[in-house]
Amino acid sequence: MHALGCFRSLSNVKQAEAYAQKADIRQSKGELNMIRKLVLAFVGLGAAGVVAIYLLTIPLLRRLPKPGRVSMDGITTIDDAVEACRRTHLHGWDLVAYAQHLAARKFTYSRLNTWDTPSRAFERGMGYCEQQALALKHIYDRLGIESRGVLAFRCTFPAGVIDGIPWPGGVSGHAWLRVRIGDEELDVCPGSASNRPGVTQFEILSTVRT
Repeated sequence: MHALGCFRSLSNVKQAEAYAQKADIRQSKGELNMIRKLVLAFVGLGAAGVVAIYLLTIPLLRRLPKPGRVSMDGITTIDDAVEACRRTHLHGWDLVAYAQHLAARKFTYSRLNTWDTPSRAFERGMGYCEQQALALKHIYDRLGIESRGVLAFRCTFPAGVIDGIPWPGGVSGHAWLRVRIGDEELDVCPGSASNRPGVTQFEILSTVRT
């Protein structure tokens, strides 16, 4: 009887272990299913985001002017602009001002091609403040003129037109350059053809950051 009782106890233990193993397997399968569902959900959200970005981009692409390269006085690329500046034989602040005015005339302010590199935006003849400033910096770098990009989160601007829509003016973030010639450093912004070294069409309201 004692041996039979031990056998039954052992059998009960094995059954309990078997049940526990099955429960662990069911739990593991449940966790795997949950992970699969989460992965699928994230993949679905990612795909939805890509589709949304694509759909939002289509109207912008349709509004871009054709052709994608705009020439002004024979100047299309950054290389063309550098050569035009060199042909003037200007130096110092006169050369800084010439390049600034060239870039301002070449660019039309736009937010339709924000993904373009500064060089590509220059070729296209349109771009926002950072693209304009960095394109001008590429020109200055090639001319051996020291400059650095700066920005402020709050600047006031006069009224204007952006992408064909009237803008009443107001406060906005902005990026431009600070150029150094000798011991003098001035603000230089290609955002307006009326700008010149040390004179800009905007007023800085917040801290200027590099």
